[in-house]
Amino acid sequence: MNKTNMKKWAPAVLRLGLAMVFIWFGSNQLLNQAMWMGLIPKSLVSMTGISAGTFVIINGIFEIFMATLLAFGIGIRIVATLLFLHLIMIISDLGLTAVGIRDVGLMFAMLSVAFHGADEYSYDKINLPQSV
Repeated sequence: MNKTNMKKWAPAVLRLGLAMVFIWFGSNQLLNQAMWMGLIPKSLVSMTGISAGTFVIINGIFEIFMATLLAFGIGIRIVATLLFLHLIMIISDLGLTAVGIRDVGLMFAMLSVAFHGADEYSYDKINLPQSV
């Protein structure tokens, strides 16, 4: 495989890797809400009246749905931007802890996907006009 062939795979590999991360986290939130409820800000629960467990379920569904779209390459720029913003909210809550710093790396990787948009192996590239 020459360098040119390898370069065209890079955006798809990044997109799929990030999708796998969000599918893993989203699935774990649905399978074990109790493990994640401590990460939901108490102020959010008191402000909305929605339980921490419900927030975890909503977040898990959101992450799995967005990751699935990302994996298939559907609406890449919009989905990656929403996940980028989602990561900003998570980081702002976690702070600059070891987990928060890891999420900063994920956040910038997601921003890279948003900037790149459709890649050779995405649904968007195959089914949208070439000018997109």
